Amino acid sequence: QTAPVCRSITDATNLFIMSDLPDISSMKLSELKSELKSYGIDSSTFAEKSEFTSALQNARNTMPRPSTTYREVEQPKPEREEKKSSRKPSSSSQRTSSSSSSSSRRPAPTPAPTTAAPAPQTTNPINIKKLTAMRSPVTAFQQIKEHPSQNIIGERNNSFLPGSPFSFSLHGSVQESDSAIIRIPDGVCLKMNCASVQRKAMDEYLKQKGSIGVSLRLSSEENPEMLPIWTFARDRSSGYTMSGLGLRVCGPRTLRLLAFMEMGYRSGQSVDVHLFGSVSLNKDAFD
Repeated sequence: QTAPVCRSITDATNLFIMSDLPDISSMKLSELKSELKSYGIDSSTFAEKSEFTSALQNARNTMPRPSTTYREVEQPKPEREEKKSSRKPSSSSQRTSSSSSSSSRRPAPTPAPTTAAPAPQTTNPINIKKLTAMRSPVTAFQQIKEHPSQNIIGERNNSFLPGSPFSFSLHGSVQESDSAIIRIPDGVCLKMNCASVQRKAMDEYLKQKGSIGVSLRLSSEENPEMLPIWTFARDRSSGYTMSGLGLRVCGPRTLRLLAFMEMGYRSGQSVDVHLFGSVSLNKDAFD
């Protein structure tokens, strides 16, 4: 009773094993020979195809399946192809994941620092004008000439920057051409406060016959006529100094100042008139 059970199991196993083999009736003669050879059967004595088919069918039914696989007999196993195909995308996915991770780890390129364009410098024209005025002095120049030859025997030349006191000695003369030239630049003001003469020099001058005194005269571009602003006279003046002239002139201007000798200069003796004041910036020009 036990043997039939074992045979049925064997038959079922053989059917399961042969289920993946190609159909013998559809196989070519070369395929039949190859599979018979795998079973160790010599088919060189076979002449008809039927002999090959019957021998192969008998071998499949009675003999164990050969361990060696043949492409002609066995179909390729899909499991290995699936494994290979499954491995390839995994490697590619690893590459993509590694590349993505490396790209994610890689720090983003920092943009090159852009230097801001320098803002246009707005220069205040008033400041430039003020700086120019601070460096521009008031100048006083006078040539001393010999009369009547008109030969130049000396000169007096001084300059005064804004903020400095003004002092200048006018050489006395009866010729308007001997006047001193006072130049006041733009943005600068000259203020003349007082004038004086030396007592000893004036007393010596007044000893001359016909001598009366000396007068301070001024002319401008607007009025070129020499006009007296202060006169020291023998009979009418109580002092040798005149304070509080209050003469303020702002540039650009050119003045002419003269210490005019009232009579007595014919002998050649003269007296200097000393002027005092201050030089400052014209604040009204920079508001």
